[in-house]
Amino acid sequence: MYINRNPEYFLTVAAEGSFSKAAEKLYVSQPYLSQYVLRLESAFGVKLLDRSQTPLRLTEAGRVYVNYLESGKRLEQKLLSDFAELSRDREQTLRLALSSWRAGVLLPDILPAYSAQFPQVRLDVMEYPTNELYGLVAGDKADLAVMNTNLETPEGITVETIINERILLAGNRNNPVTRSFLAQRERGGAIDLRALENERVVLMRPGTFLSNRVRNFLEREQVTLRRVTYGTNAATALGLAARNYGFCFLNETGVRSAPGDELAFFDFDTPDMTHPLCAVYRSSSYLRPIARSFIDVTSAFYRGTAGE
Repeated sequence: MYINRNPEYFLTVAAEGSFSKAAEKLYVSQPYLSQYVLRLESAFGVKLLDRSQTPLRLTEAGRVYVNYLESGKRLEQKLLSDFAELSRDREQTLRLALSSWRAGVLLPDILPAYSAQFPQVRLDVMEYPTNELYGLVAGDKADLAVMNTNLETPEGITVETIINERILLAGNRNNPVTRSFLAQRERGGAIDLRALENERVVLMRPGTFLSNRVRNFLEREQVTLRRVTYGTNAATALGLAARNYGFCFLNETGVRSAPGDELAFFDFDTPDMTHPLCAVYRSSSYLRPIARSFIDVTSAFYRGTAGE
């Protein structure tokens, strides 16, 4: 049986599509690399590369072999990680990236249960704007990000849905419009959003996932807001609504952090006002058990509280 002792050689040739470029990266000579691939093909009895094209292309057998090598790398990473996990008392670090608002509402709910399961894990929390979280994961600065996303992700990134999160409207119970909405809901009807057109509404700045969903929904409902205040922090928007400074839209996972009992929340019962809360991590790296456990604990908590 042929044993390939340098799998990175063929993987680099396949990625670069060139013996010369691969040789530069691997710090070996081009003739040596070419002979290396010829020996592989001779040992397997199949052609792995189509040399008639520039850049080089994998044959069907070459694609099968690349998949085999990449699977072997993932299994090796899993083996090393599992060995590390056998030492449960060894301190480990989970690098977690979230927006500041998400960190504020998620960590108080999740960390007690997670820490009970993994007491040896030290959490390194990175708080950044949502649009920067992909870059932290792709650049290997974070092991895991938890964020709302439209699921259109960069290459090399895996997105795993934790919960399809509702977007709610929040308003102070003493506001006359809020009282009318509560009465409409009590009668079993849909709330008339046109009543918001002359009310203060605090929206996240354009470009965020939450802002985009809300704007598209209001456009479809033909609602034109005339008194909009823009912000970047959902906690601030929620605090302003609690003090009767208009209305705001927020993700349902933020309801538990709402100040006092002054607020009423309204669900629109439409897919147009939901978006996925996701775990985001690198596709090419084995997800360590401590990261997988964080996803599982978060998923169990939010699915258990959905609809509250």
